[in-house]
Amino acid sequence: MDFYILKKNNQLTAIPAEESKCKEYLNSGYSYVNKVAACTETAAVEKQLSETNRFQPLLIAIVLLVIVFTVFYIVFSFK
Repeated sequence: MDFYILKKNNQLTAIPAEESKCKEYLNSGYSYVNKVAACTETAAVEKQLSETNRFQPLLIAIVLLVIVFTVFYIVFSFK
């Protein structure tokens, strides 16, 4: 079953993927995040959270590499 993932006040909510129901939520202040396939609403939210956090370690590693290369460039370019 498909679910729309919506967000309001940093809280994720999953609703069945019906456009009319989604529009009601959007009109009440929710924002659209994603559409996921899952068995239950809880599983849909958990799936969205796991997809969101999947790239976090990679991004941290890239940022650290950029910082290290920048420090090496600054240290060795002024000698």
